[in-house]
Amino acid sequence: MNATTVSVSTRQRLTLGASLLVLGGATGALVGFVLEYALSLTTFNGFFGVAAHPGEPIGILIMAAVGMILGVVAASTIVAESLHVEVSDDEIILRWKGVHVRVRKSLIHATHVGRDIVLYSRAGAELARVRLAPGMTLACTLIHHGYPAPTPTELGEGDFSPDMSGLDDRDQQLAVARGKALRAGNDDIAEILRRQLVARDIMARDRKTSRTGVITEFRRLQPIPSRSA
Repeated sequence: MNATTVSVSTRQRLTLGASLLVLGGATGALVGFVLEYALSLTTFNGFFGVAAHPGEPIGILIMAAVGMILGVVAASTIVAESLHVEVSDDEIILRWKGVHVRVRKSLIHATHVGRDIVLYSRAGAELARVRLAPGMTLACTLIHHGYPAPTPTELGEGDFSPDMSGLDDRDQQLAVARGKALRAGNDDIAEILRRQLVARDIMARDRKTSRTGVITEFRRLQPIPSRSA
């Protein structure tokens, strides 16, 4: 099967790895120094001279090495959990944080690539939606494999709102449960709940309000015009 895989670039991986390596080493060294200082206030004489006094180099170097190892592990985990998109002439497969979404090409009537990649059905329902990593480009890949050219704006862009008052009780329960799953890092559960909302004609998208804050917006399904042949 002729397929193209799009994921975090090698440059991004190297930048992330180097950044967390340096950060981990510096943090480890700082922790080592603080630990040595704290131990110096006691009667502890060190392990064979290691960490016997503040600034003792071997203890600091050991902690720095531990921090660097943890930094590499963290970088590897982030890359492994980042979005991987496999586009073929028959289907699109999206994988991230333990989530696996497969959408047949025949079901995709329109696409959008921006902060998110969104795949729409003929009726305008969102078959898939997931946040793109900075720098990820998919438009050319989708066109190359014969998918609809991505639209510059999302379907129903002006209809999204964080106000849940227009949702019925069941929709609100699903929306609240999805928010809790996202905050807990359970993206697989959040994806299942997103699909349940879509089945009830409610589209949900997440927008960052700060470095750690996220707000979810909703819109009701609005069918899109048929694509010309």
